[in-house]
Amino acid sequence: MHSAVRFIRWIMNTDFSEFEEKLGYVFKDKSLLETAFTHTTYVFEQGGGHWESNQRLEFIGDAVGDLVVGRMLYEMNPTADEGYLSKMRSISVCERSFAEAARKLDMGSYLLLGKGEEQTGGRDKDSTLADCFEAVIAAVYFDGGFEKAREVITRNLSETVRKAVDGEIFLDYKSRLLELAQMRGNSHAIRFETVAERGPAHMREFDVVVYADDIKLAAATGHSKKDAEQKCAAEAVRIYREKFPEGSQES
Repeated sequence: MHSAVRFIRWIMNTDFSEFEEKLGYVFKDKSLLETAFTHTTYVFEQGGGHWESNQRLEFIGDAVGDLVVGRMLYEMNPTADEGYLSKMRSISVCERSFAEAARKLDMGSYLLLGKGEEQTGGRDKDSTLADCFEAVIAAVYFDGGFEKAREVITRNLSETVRKAVDGEIFLDYKSRLLELAQMRGNSHAIRFETVAERGPAHMREFDVVVYADDIKLAAATGHSKKDAEQKCAAEAVRIYREKFPEGSQES
C-alpha cells in the first residue's frame, strides 16, 4: 500500500470497529481494509497508480462473490437449469445490489475519495459503493480465507438472493419499465434522453432522464449510457407504478 495513503489513514486514526461489527468480520490486517476503501481518484491525487487503490481487490471480490452466490442459488434451487441460475446470479451480484449492501454497511462514510469525486457525490454513487463492496469481500478473503468470505457474503446478500428468486428485483429494469407501459389502460411512450456527458475516457459519466410521454419519471448517472439508463429505469419503475396504478386510464 502506498506510504502516503497509509500515513493519511494513520493521521485520521480511523476506527473500523463499528463497520466490522456490521460486516460480521474483524480484520487481523487492517491495511487490507484501508486499501478496500481507497478510491482510485484519491490515489491519483497523491501521485500513485491504479494498483494502489481498491481496483485490484475488486477483481478478486467479484470472482468470490460470483462463486458464493452461485452456490447459494444452486442449493436453493435443486431443479433449476443453468440459464435460470445464471440470470438469478446476475441479478444478485449486480452493481445496484452491491451498492445497496454497501449503504446498509455505511461504507460511503469510510471512503477515501479525490476532491472531484467527493464534490460530485461519490460517497453515494452506485458504482463507487459497489466497487468498494467487492473490494471489502476480497479483503476478507485474503485476511481470513474463503470460508470467512462466504460467511460475510451470506450475511450481507442472502436477503438480496431471496428477493431475486422471489421475483422482487429485476436485472433489466429498462425492459420491465417498457412492459409496464404496455400493461396500463393507455400505453405510454417511454423515452430515455442523455442530457449530459463529462469526465475523462476512463471515468466517463452520463446523465440520463426517462419520460413517459412528456412526464419526467426519473434521472440517474452512470459510467456508460446503458448503466445510466438501467439506474434511471429502476427508479422509474417505482414511480410509474405510483403514477399509473393497474387499470388507470390516464395518458
